Amino acid sequence: MNSSRRSFLKSALVAGAFPYITGCLSPKRCPDGKVRLACVGIGQQAWFDIKQFAATGLVEIAALCDTDLEGPQCAAALKKYPNAPRFTDFRKMLDAMDGKIDAVAVMNPDFSHFPALMAAMKMGLAVFSEKPLAHTFEECELLMQAAAKYGVVTQMGNQGHSGNNYWQFKHYVETGVIDVSQLRHLTAHMNNPRRWHKWNGKVTRFPKGEVVPPALDWDTWLGTAAFHEYSKDYVQGEWRSWYDFGNGCLGDWGAHTMDTMHRFFDLGLPTEIQIKDVKGWNPYVFPMQDTLTFKFAAKGKRPAIDLDWYEGVTNKPVLPKGYRQLAWGSDIPAAKGSTAEAAAKNLIPGKFFEMADGTAWQGGSHSSAIFMCGTDGKVPEYPKPGSNHYKNFLLAVMGLEETRSPFSVSAPLSEVFCLGCIAQRLNRGFKFDPAKKQIVGDAEANALLKGSKGTPRKGWEEFYRV
Repeated sequence: MNSSRRSFLKSALVAGAFPYITGCLSPKRCPDGKVRLACVGIGQQAWFDIKQFAATGLVEIAALCDTDLEGPQCAAALKKYPNAPRFTDFRKMLDAMDGKIDAVAVMNPDFSHFPALMAAMKMGLAVFSEKPLAHTFEECELLMQAAAKYGVVTQMGNQGHSGNNYWQFKHYVETGVIDVSQLRHLTAHMNNPRRWHKWNGKVTRFPKGEVVPPALDWDTWLGTAAFHEYSKDYVQGEWRSWYDFGNGCLGDWGAHTMDTMHRFFDLGLPTEIQIKDVKGWNPYVFPMQDTLTFKFAAKGKRPAIDLDWYEGVTNKPVLPKGYRQLAWGSDIPAAKGSTAEAAAKNLIPGKFFEMADGTAWQGGSHSSAIFMCGTDGKVPEYPKPGSNHYKNFLLAVMGLEETRSPFSVSAPLSEVFCLGCIAQRLNRGFKFDPAKKQIVGDAEANALLKGSKGTPRKGWEEFYRV
């Protein structure tokens, strides 16, 4: 009993002492009724998440980790928690905090989620991950396998999956208010400016290398990714623009617009991805616009169905009759580059789905409620939300609730995004075998299920072993 948690878990698992570990099963965990949370990433979206966790009153911020602790984006968290141990490398943090934390929130760039999540789960720690869950299809697969093997509490940070949108979809499908047998077409869209639009699709090479800022741990920032020389065009959120680091608009906003359709219409993995209306394609950053069609096979009462994804400022879907313009929800952050004026001119990120009788339902992003187009917005009753997404995770760590977006749910959703990103990267569609989880007849596309050439980088291979 005096051995470290890591050694204890390893010995117990080998001995078959218990099938899984979850919740605060020991008085040494969650002292004083609070989850001891270590944070990987503490600026920008991560700082928003940290404040939301703190607002629950159920958390102790036990450690802070960021590859650039002297960056201005980290100042607020460091000031708020001056006594929390600080690290630039999550591996060193996990070693130093072994036995002193209950959970890890991973809130760094898309491509960096995977190794920190894997390392934490192997230590028996609960994990919260920002969306999308991972950068590649393979990483999503491995995260699901690890979550099942180690039995830890998991949650992806698509916050609306604990709000009105979630509870409506769940109740309406379960009670037949929305008859899945009558579904005919699904649409999701995001038509606001994106970071890479400033380059107008005219990127012909990776950025030239620059001097690494003295406080930035560039090697750890790169993590499992193929080596790139430092550039300011990769950091401070710019990573989302590049195929090698980000998942583009689809990975950013698909998790907030497609999530409930994917889950409650039981879409699973597509059989084919098509791409059209592409502008500004290049082999380095995401295009200025495109339309993706995901084809899903019939399942149960639901017929085979297509889901169209529209992105690009002028690449807007044809709206169903009676569609009503929506306002930004209180929990929906304005996309970078969007102003109130721009929002008024552009569709708010959202979704709609059409039924066999010609009616359609519409909704926004995140927690936004859905309603039937052409109506006054009044909808059938549904159970009202309880704990928000952050509190839900913490209560699950305590063994009091089940998470609403565990990796068993959020990984297949993220895999859909990863497949869409491959189509965007290659500027061509392909067929996919959901059973074999392989792209059919396209070796180049299939290789990208594992990521860019050169990944995982030497020294990071261990994270790809469950």
